[in-house]
Amino acid sequence: MLGCAAIDRCHVEYGNTIINFAERASRPVHFALTSQLISPTSQIKKRIETIASFRAESNRLKIKSMAVVLLAGLLVLCQIPVVSAMARDDQRYSFTGERTVYENLSPYFSGYEGAFVLYDMQADQYHIYNEGKSTWRVSPDSTYKIYSGLIGLELGAISDKHSTIEWNGVVYPYDEWNKDQNLFTAMKSSVNWYFQAMESRMDRRDLQAFVKQIHYGNANISGGPEPYWMESSLKISPVEQVQLLKALYTNQFGFEEKHIQTVKDAIKLEEMGGALLYGKTGTGTVNHKNTNGWFVGYVEKNGNTYFFATNIQNEDHADGSTAADISLRILRDKGIYGDGK
Repeated sequence: MLGCAAIDRCHVEYGNTIINFAERASRPVHFALTSQLISPTSQIKKRIETIASFRAESNRLKIKSMAVVLLAGLLVLCQIPVVSAMARDDQRYSFTGERTVYENLSPYFSGYEGAFVLYDMQADQYHIYNEGKSTWRVSPDSTYKIYSGLIGLELGAISDKHSTIEWNGVVYPYDEWNKDQNLFTAMKSSVNWYFQAMESRMDRRDLQAFVKQIHYGNANISGGPEPYWMESSLKISPVEQVQLLKALYTNQFGFEEKHIQTVKDAIKLEEMGGALLYGKTGTGTVNHKNTNGWFVGYVEKNGNTYFFATNIQNEDHADGSTAADISLRILRDKGIYGDGK
């Protein structure tokens, strides 16, 4: 490709050539290819002016092209932070951290990444292990069934008196699943088909409206290929789990009190030393490996209520039972539930 200097030389030579041909046109010598170059003086002048202005026009076009490219690049770059911010907003819950004590509970989580969140209702104070993980949203897995049951009651898919759904006849790997279920047995044995059958009786738009009303994590129930709460579209953080349990307990949703009480009764686990333990486990399985474990619930003791959520992550062996074991050891050592220190 010719440089600017070379192009300028070509323009000058071309201009001189036109002039030379014009001079020769008055001579008796004939050239077969000169006819198109022979023209009146005014046209020759116009050609030379066009040549002279060629470089200026080219430079202006180059500048305009560069400006367009730069503007397009800036627009693309400006969109990247917006898209990233939207993704971060969906994946992480915004928590102010007011009235919060951050603790080091890493010895309880040996071999696992995870978080523990405790809310003391009487003291109006949070105790949190692993600030980053406590607000990071992951699949709720079977812990969501607490709210699935509540929504089913509110929408009339089941009732507190009649919540039985007949077994569909499919043989599942768990014996407890292979029979008729009601809300209490299905919650205890975490029977997936029961909650799927119950939700199939609901209008999807009503279900979505309730999930948004209670501010359940990212409120995404699109799902696929698994049910939306099982390592799929729905995500929630440990802090949000605790806040939702508190909202359920005090009925901040404004639901029917009998429905709130039915769900509370369905997640009641045991009593020890005058303290009542309520809760639900959850296990997330990916490629036949347990990668996500939950235990969420609350303890009623001496006129106070303590809400908690434990989440653990690992390449395998991160399940609800392990999360429950970690939770109970922490609660015991804090003197909230169990035999004490």
